[in-house]
Amino acid sequence: MELKKLFCLLLVLMLITGGCKKDKTEQTQQTEAVAETESAKQIEDNTPSTTGGKPAPAFTLQDLNGKNVSLSDLRGKVVILDFWATWCPPCIQEIPHFIELYEQYKDRGFAMVGISLDQAGISVVKSFVQKYRINYPILMTDGWVDKAFGGIPGIPTTFVIDSAGNIRQKYIGYRDKAVFENDIKALLEIEQ
Repeated sequence: MELKKLFCLLLVLMLITGGCKKDKTEQTQQTEAVAETESAKQIEDNTPSTTGGKPAPAFTLQDLNGKNVSLSDLRGKVVILDFWATWCPPCIQEIPHFIELYEQYKDRGFAMVGISLDQAGISVVKSFVQKYRINYPILMTDGWVDKAFGGIPGIPTTFVIDSAGNIRQKYIGYRDKAVFENDIKALLEIEQ
């Protein structure tokens, strides 16, 4: 019985610290690993600033009400773009942080956007958003946008985009609120 409890605890810890892996074929995993390596090389500058970095891919996706939202609509703002799913424990763990950050910095030039990778449909995501009282825009993937960002091998995968539209940070797996808040403050030039 103790062994079973220990196994369950280890499984939960692995999910929380490592993120959730998406189902992929071996060939797709290898292709995305190469893309991930190339993307990481281009995003290696870990010092957030308002210039430099690789331009974030342009996209237009539908929100939960069917309205089109484009990344270009957010130009001039610091953006956290989070790829997530309703079934992912580390994603769920980050949501309260994103809600707080959005509320705290939305009037200072910050935008928070979630892109749901759920395949169960929009109704599942809408229910989830209501349950967790998510106050920032949630968009539904079109199956292309995750590839445009170099592939999403695990979730959450979160990009920090500066006001010029350049990717300044990429995080795979759970990160604490302070990590994102530090990035936001640095890019908005708020004293830390």
